Amino acid sequence: MLASWDGHSLELWDESVVRQAVFEPAAAEDLEGDASTAVDHGLAVDAWAAFDLGGVDAPVSTLLLPCEHLLQRPFTLPVEHPRLIDGAMLGQELDDQAGVEPQDWWLCWQAVRAIEGVRGLVFALPETLKKQLSDAAIIRDCRQVCPDIAVRLQACLPMEATTCAVLDADNSGLMLGFVEDSVWRGMRRLNVCQTDGNSQCDTGLIAEDALRSLQAMGFEVDSQPLFGNLDAAWSDTFRELAETSAANWHVQTMDELPSRHAANAAAFSRLQGDSPFNFRHGRWVLQSDWNMHITAWKRAAVLGAFLMLLLIGHDAYRVQQLSAQQQSLRQGIEDTFHQVLPGVAMIDPMLQLQQAAGGGAGDGGWFFLKQLQAISQLHGKEKGLVVQGIQYSGKEVVLSGTVADFAVANRVRDALSAILKRKVDLVDTDLQGKQVRIRLRWS
Repeated sequence: MLASWDGHSLELWDESVVRQAVFEPAAAEDLEGDASTAVDHGLAVDAWAAFDLGGVDAPVSTLLLPCEHLLQRPFTLPVEHPRLIDGAMLGQELDDQAGVEPQDWWLCWQAVRAIEGVRGLVFALPETLKKQLSDAAIIRDCRQVCPDIAVRLQACLPMEATTCAVLDADNSGLMLGFVEDSVWRGMRRLNVCQTDGNSQCDTGLIAEDALRSLQAMGFEVDSQPLFGNLDAAWSDTFRELAETSAANWHVQTMDELPSRHAANAAAFSRLQGDSPFNFRHGRWVLQSDWNMHITAWKRAAVLGAFLMLLLIGHDAYRVQQLSAQQQSLRQGIEDTFHQVLPGVAMIDPMLQLQQAAGGGAGDGGWFFLKQLQAISQLHGKEKGLVVQGIQYSGKEVVLSGTVADFAVANRVRDALSAILKRKVDLVDTDLQGKQVRIRLRWS
């Protein structure tokens, strides 16, 4: 469903260009006269609360706004590609051209590459109106909010035309624009007066103003083509003023001018719903149900992902720790094995060490391996200890070895006790030359 607003009334049209509903809120105000900019006209933004779409079956997918409520300017920027343009850059350009505050306007634009950089046309929607629309029911399903003049003029533009002027009339005014090298350089609407209005009523004066505007945009009347939709009166007036040759005049003549809403709906239908300008982009893009659902859970999802990363990182750290511990245990077993059984090939270290210690391969195997790991740690701390033998009876462990002196023997006993966290007895010492033979026992 298409919604067309002209500043006074809102009409809804279906895809078959059949009017479905008309709304005329009392709070809206009439627009008359030259409406080339928006800064000279008040906005009937409070009127949106009066639009009750409860009786409308199909949702409104596109809203056309009157160009009188929008600011519009051409631009040329020294950048390499249109994708490098953003709202902040164009806001500064509008500030330089029109002296407006960029934060007070929401922009949409069309741009192409040119020799001098990038050039195009920008439309600006007042933030006050944007906020009112955002709070209104009509915008709930709208994927497009477009200037009506852009839809009207684009629909009159032939596919093969890259540089030309366009005129499109309705029973309340005239829309005009100039496109050069496939990019719009300017658009304007001239409203004709109503019975009690003060706008221009002389079509000749309006046509003169229109031609001057087109020439200011860059249109060359004598050499460039002109397309559009006019009635006989408008067509004769322009032919007379422009003295345009038949080769450059490609205007279709209508028997009767349609209303602005009807012309908007017909033009939108010819474009098959593809508008060259759309304010609903960026932060104001229509959120689908899926997107809204995702947005609602976005913070929870981010927190969940963060916690998951923490857990994965913690697990990875623990795996690394355990791998290092396993490597240390394996190295300790190998060192102890080669000290206890020098020259013996290591095949099943636990069984071989148990057999060498006089024990079996029963339930005490794991306990014995832990003692061997402790002895390996002790050897790493006390380099002066030479292990000569280990005996394991299933209940207690006896370690035989040599150290440099009695002080080292006591230090070895205390260190091993600290590692095992149990009492270790120094049961025997024997001085043999320059070495002290010791025996340590614990259970």
